[in-house]
Amino acid sequence: MSDAAKELLDEFNNGNWDEVGSYFNEDFGLFMDYLGKYGLDAEIDYNNIDDEFKNKLLLIKLEKNPEETLKYICDNVITDVYPMKDGYYLYLKDRTELADLFKTYSRDTSPYDVAKMVLGDDSWEPYWDTTDDVYRDVIGGLNEENLKHLGNYIIKQIGNQDMSLNDYEDQFFYQLSEEQNTEGSFKITSENVMSLIKDEEAMKELLNGDLEDLKHELSSLHNNAYNGAYESEIYTDVWNELEIYFVPQSWEYETKERYDGKKISHEYLKIRDFYSDIYAFLSNNEWPSWNEEYLGYNDNYCGLIRGMMDDGEKEWLSFRIPDYPDWTLIKKEMNEMLTSYI
Repeated sequence: MSDAAKELLDEFNNGNWDEVGSYFNEDFGLFMDYLGKYGLDAEIDYNNIDDEFKNKLLLIKLEKNPEETLKYICDNVITDVYPMKDGYYLYLKDRTELADLFKTYSRDTSPYDVAKMVLGDDSWEPYWDTTDDVYRDVIGGLNEENLKHLGNYIIKQIGNQDMSLNDYEDQFFYQLSEEQNTEGSFKITSENVMSLIKDEEAMKELLNGDLEDLKHELSSLHNNAYNGAYESEIYTDVWNELEIYFVPQSWEYETKERYDGKKISHEYLKIRDFYSDIYAFLSNNEWPSWNEEYLGYNDNYCGLIRGMMDDGEKEWLSFRIPDYPDWTLIKKEMNEMLTSYI
């Protein structure tokens, strides 16, 4: 080890770059190469050196020894990122933190607003009174299995009992009376209930009368399916965007015990390319002029990415917010949920 090199290192760590730099034409890279020849480059004190050198120091170290440098950054600078067995993971106190990467508007609903809603734990129901016609919007979307379930429900409610024609107007009920040869009355049976369901006007008459409770349940079903489909569609859009920075479905969980004995679960999400994100920031800000340009200014990963978005180095995440959910998704939700309602 050169005594001269050690002396220059000590001077630099003490903040005396003016003196040290004069030996290297003010070129910090040359100084680092010089220290490297004597195995002293690793002894530069990141915490004590002048701020102007910190990004450049980390950039040089990152190029020479990526794994060691990234680990140092995780331990000392970006403190919500943790090295794990297969990469680097972001620790999230709340998944809504990820919404901060989405574009926001000063007016109107923005991708940030809806991303925060769908990533949160609370139920999100932006729509209500979603149907004024449950026959068209609900029954019309049921699959064969659920239509049979609906038929069985109707039989349980009003099946196999004499029903007076005086209380009904639709021609369907008069035809039943003739077929059953029961003058002045008719019965809903397992043999004719599917025909009833297929007759829109007859069903609507019952939904406004004997089956009014069913109408309310189907209306509630549609409301929840509509909101569920809308949330599902946006959730997919949100994660399609987040895939730029994260690996979907790569969650890791860790349970820890607090000081009071209560156990809490910690969530971690795998970052797609932590090295590239850090390298991009450092290379774009080798010699920072503003606080925001120092890697240590943001001690969290999302803040780091937002900073680059603010500077135009990366694009804000965004997607088109649909006015209403896709009909196929609504049908899917309704068919999955029907038996929970009736």
